[in-house]
Amino acid sequence: MAHCDTTPTAKAASPSLVSDRPSRAAAIRSALDEAAALINAQYAQVLASVIAMKEAGLHRSEFGFSALRDLLLSQFDFTYATAGSIAAIARLSGKFRLLAEAATTGAARIDQVAYAVRQLDQTPAMRLFARTPFRTPVPSPFDPQVSCATPEAMVAQYCAHASFKELRRHLDELWASIAEEVELFDELGEQSLQRLELTLQGNGMWGLEGTLSEATGRLLDKYLKTACPPPRKEDREADSDSAAGDAEGLLPAQANRHAEAFHQLLAGYGSSPQAATRHGHTATLDLVVDVETLQGKDTGRLPLLEGQPISVARARLLACEAGVIPSVFNYATGEAVELGRAMRLPNTSLRRKLELEQPGGCP
Repeated sequence: MAHCDTTPTAKAASPSLVSDRPSRAAAIRSALDEAAALINAQYAQVLASVIAMKEAGLHRSEFGFSALRDLLLSQFDFTYATAGSIAAIARLSGKFRLLAEAATTGAARIDQVAYAVRQLDQTPAMRLFARTPFRTPVPSPFDPQVSCATPEAMVAQYCAHASFKELRRHLDELWASIAEEVELFDELGEQSLQRLELTLQGNGMWGLEGTLSEATGRLLDKYLKTACPPPRKEDREADSDSAAGDAEGLLPAQANRHAEAFHQLLAGYGSSPQAATRHGHTATLDLVVDVETLQGKDTGRLPLLEGQPISVARARLLACEAGVIPSVFNYATGEAVELGRAMRLPNTSLRRKLELEQPGGCP
């Protein structure tokens, strides 16, 4: 009778199978890397669309949702985690534009960016700190050629190049550093709360109302006191004596003098070379009036200030302190025949042209 041995014995692996394992692992890695890149690219495209929808308010007007995550979950087949990450980045894209750009361009995964923006948005202090520029740009720890101007830019680098564990550690370090910058945050908080509103009233006057930070308020107060110093003792006494009788006081009210000083501040800065410009021009008012009308002749035309008709008397007052640019204008056709300039003398470019054309000077 034949004996059957049922004891299990180890079988040697085939040499071909052993040598094939690294290549199989490499193929799997390649397939997963390719799939991950495609998934992240799709998420980036979805995020860009959701941000555009949010900025245009379409999620409310066209879809009837106020919460972006609820819209993505109910109307589209996104998972809860994916919808939450996309909605978080889109909702905070206006506050953290660099991080939103890292996600929409595919430079960083949306889950890492979503975690980062949620952490940075937890407190006003953290939001301000993230966007406050460094004293000097800091090189990225992942690419020395890349300079980070703000903490948000540094966080974007971590989102793009670091692991989730390293990103979380970096954000924890940012939270720890906030405690050392309490005074800075108090000042930045004041700046974020200051406001200034200018409204045109029905009587032609303008209303000015606002709240200034401690530094801005002190700077304006210092300027007003410099431009309109408190009256001298003899002026106050003379003003008091006049007011005691039935005559008007000699000095305008302090608030009126402050308004005049504010006007001079704006007018003086507007003519300064350091003034802000738009389309090459500073903040100037356009007064259009012909000489005959300004002289009081009955031309049938009214002076125009910023396109609105004003009185001849007011036009004369404005023309006294204005930088006049003489121009030739055809009222019949509405055509500007010739436009002059504010300066009588040639500018640098025109002078150089004249010197080249006439080296010996004018004949």
